[in-house]
Amino acid sequence: MMNSVDYPNQVTDIDGLFRLLERKEADMGHYSPYSFLRDTEPGRLCRETFIDPLRADINRGKLSVTLHDNEVGRTWIVWREPAWDSDYFRRKIIKIELIMADHDDAAVAGSAIKRFAEGIADDGGYISVTIPCEDLFLVRVMSHTGFRLVETRLNYYFESFDTATAPADPVRWAERKDIPALKDVAIRMRNRFDRVHADPAFSSEIADAYLGTFIEESVKGFADIIMVPDISGVKPFGFLAADFPVEVMGHRIARLVLAAVDNSEYRGWLSKLLTAVIYQLKMKGTDILTTITQASNRPAIRTWEKAGFRLGYVTHVYTYSR
Repeated sequence: MMNSVDYPNQVTDIDGLFRLLERKEADMGHYSPYSFLRDTEPGRLCRETFIDPLRADINRGKLSVTLHDNEVGRTWIVWREPAWDSDYFRRKIIKIELIMADHDDAAVAGSAIKRFAEGIADDGGYISVTIPCEDLFLVRVMSHTGFRLVETRLNYYFESFDTATAPADPVRWAERKDIPALKDVAIRMRNRFDRVHADPAFSSEIADAYLGTFIEESVKGFADIIMVPDISGVKPFGFLAADFPVEVMGHRIARLVLAAVDNSEYRGWLSKLLTAVIYQLKMKGTDILTTITQASNRPAIRTWEKAGFRLGYVTHVYTYSR
């Protein structure tokens, strides 16, 4: 646990947090990672896909809760420490899952968050939080915290699986022998707008190495599907990774994990790999496929929208470190 941010003899009043969430759930549909589902009442969507999983993870000890309480009101911070990330970066990595206040004083809430973050940063730690663009209160709050905005994220979804056809271009599933080539592609075709590359807390070398490790672990099993070009005598010069669908509110929803393509010699291959992945997911009975990109990444936006993806929602990613 994080002794540097624990409050002595603190009462976190988790029941009070969830009473507050239950009162506000009808207006918090944007906190659901599936807020693009228009056929479900927003309050139910928030409760079943955000509030209930949050409660379950707190009860299982996967999430911690810190409470700042004063005469103005209470500010809760719900957070976790992803073990893989902390091990990889060799520093304490904290991901805030929710910031909730029972008052409307942005400066007070900001002071609570800053106190929490400074305790972690003093110990060499790094904190991130993703906030829906609809949460105008928290957007104001973040200006009082010392956090920096590193990414405005566009969350897209695709549901036209009835039109998906088998790929016309030569593709295959990635194999372990492809890892060196795929790591090279991931590093050379870096996305300078992604969270790690856009954050001054990480050098370009560290961010590149992270992407290389990410695709390596994806090939080893982190992702369910990785499609690559299958051109005779040519090493894979691109990849598209995805996860198989999971059941959510009566829908089978899959997600794209990571993509990179070197178009210097063979053009148009991101779209070709996307066609192949969509077809594979169709065979798995997928109803909806999700993906993310950045508001600043216009080439990716054009690719997803040309393929039939629609904008689902927008979030802001903030980080804090020394």
